Amino acid sequence: MRSRAAVLCFHDVVPAARLDDLPVTHRPYAIDPEDFRAYLMAVQSSGRRAVPVTSLATDLSGGTVSITFDDGWASDYEEAFPALRELHMRATFFVVPTLVGTPGYVTWGQLREMVAAGMEVASHSMTHPFMHRLDRAGLEREFGESKTIIEQRLGHPVRAASLPRGWEPPDFQPVLRDLGYRVFCTSRIGWWYPGASTLAMPRVPVRRGLAVDDIGAIAAGEARALWRMQSVELVKNAVKRCLGAGGWQRLRAPLLSLRERV
Repeated sequence: MRSRAAVLCFHDVVPAARLDDLPVTHRPYAIDPEDFRAYLMAVQSSGRRAVPVTSLATDLSGGTVSITFDDGWASDYEEAFPALRELHMRATFFVVPTLVGTPGYVTWGQLREMVAAGMEVASHSMTHPFMHRLDRAGLEREFGESKTIIEQRLGHPVRAASLPRGWEPPDFQPVLRDLGYRVFCTSRIGWWYPGASTLAMPRVPVRRGLAVDDIGAIAAGEARALWRMQSVELVKNAVKRCLGAGGWQRLRAPLLSLRERV
């Protein structure tokens, strides 16, 4: 079987007791700390080494998996970082510089501590916009300025970035390459195969309610582990194409509210 790696995408780690305090659009991404730890242990039990995405891209020997976090929520430091450190696992944290240090998000001091412990901090854009609405100059600002600020604040090079909001612009790879990025994580669900493009790296979203056994199977690269997720994603993408970004955003909150009631 051809070697393949999973890039897991987390967002927030929030105790179940606080779930009702969150906006309905954020709840699918809020993982209970106990579930999060169980997911990490399932990854560890799969026999795969957890490495940052830039290491995944350069290590073509196989047997690896990447754990990533988008947005830079405060729980990255308060919940995820201690669990990762305890289990001797490394991860990549994609942050938005304009949000760092604001209420609910990590601080620069916390990020420096995480980097010193072996974590990777990378770019999730400058202002978290819908990327498909930007021209080349706008894309360069979002990922050029964010890269510069993170490097200045943390004192280490930034080589990876991830897509905010799930609407990837066309012809984006040359922009990333010119800015000095080596890895770009998309919102497309799938495996990354060693030797494939590192500037269009698929990921696997980890949402509330995902079974621990499923995480273990995904981390191990089992052939059918992503079929259900990818099937759902095909339907969702078809709806997105029909409705457009604005129509999808108007529909998304009511659908999630219905899901929560069910």
